[in-house]
Amino acid sequence: AREEGHDILVMARTDARATHGLKEALWRADAFADLGVDIVFVEAPQSERELQLIAERAAAPLMANMIEQGATPLLPPQRLHEMGYKIVAYPLTLLLSAAHAMEQALISLRSGIPRSAPMQFSRLQDIVGFAAYDQEQRRYGGPRHDATIIKSGLE
Repeated sequence: AREEGHDILVMARTDARATHGLKEALWRADAFADLGVDIVFVEAPQSERELQLIAERAAAPLMANMIEQGATPLLPPQRLHEMGYKIVAYPLTLLLSAAHAMEQALISLRSGIPRSAPMQFSRLQDIVGFAAYDQEQRRYGGPRHDATIIKSGLE
């Protein structure tokens, strides 16, 4: 019981920057650090200078949230690391990229000119884990739908 929860990290987040200003957000970040949290996350700094001020004042490891077209300037991980941030999240980057690619593919289909696949189907199978899925299916004796059958169905 003594070790229970030893691997859990506590992250304290404040959204005070947007509603109460930077001074209040910094005060809350300090209070979180004083309470002993593992990670402090000040949401929505509005400039690189604010990100720097938060990092200079932090008494706990920091997380930054990089959202395209958000209130916080989009900085590369290396720059944030140089400032002192230990964790950087880009929560919408993949979703925005995927949605854009799907939109472009749909525009091509609507125009009647299907685009060639930007990735080999075999690579998609690797990413999705078709081989492991097929192995589990064989292990439990389900019907066969392995990648070669799927692939031949698409050709």
